[in-house]
Amino acid sequence: MTTSKTKLFLASLLLIFVGSCDFTGERPGKIFNTIALNANKIPRSFEYQFRDMMIRKEDNSLIVVDPQTNEMKKASCVEYVAFHYAIMFNSDLDNIKKLKATDETQPIIDAGLELFTFADEIYKNDFPRIAKMIDEGMPEEEIKAAVEELDNTKGIELDEKYGEMMDLMIPYADKHGVKYEFVDMGGKSRD
Repeated sequence: MTTSKTKLFLASLLLIFVGSCDFTGERPGKIFNTIALNANKIPRSFEYQFRDMMIRKEDNSLIVVDPQTNEMKKASCVEYVAFHYAIMFNSDLDNIKKLKATDETQPIIDAGLELFTFADEIYKNDFPRIAKMIDEGMPEEEIKAAVEELDNTKGIELDEKYGEMMDLMIPYADKHGVKYEFVDMGGKSRD
């Protein structure tokens, strides 16, 4: 039979345990998935995306969903970029902003916001500019030079922001037992 002293002692232990737990932040796995896992959408090189777009334009196989009919239609490169890339990071940015931060996770969330905001700006500003060059029939050398410049300037800065975020994320994930695996996807890198 339990006494009231035993019940009081157990209740005190429970209160100490609950009081020592941090329920104000997100689960470590959610932080990792929302930021690091979604960062896999960010390319290691823009060259592939534009080369693919140029080939599809030549084959007349660039398609988007027509917002009026909800059916697939042939598209220009500018339309293709607007449909596929201009909104690519909107939900990621919204989800990162919704994360509940703690003192420990705030720097990770800030680095994630910086990374995704910068990537979003590239896709909303630089991608349409180069897509327009393709649509206008600019010489292939000029288009390749524009893509190479993007890779060698903003692409390098994007890689640095990715590295800074991962330098914060990996120790956090390890500390909290988040399971992850690095997979080499091959492909060209800016470094």
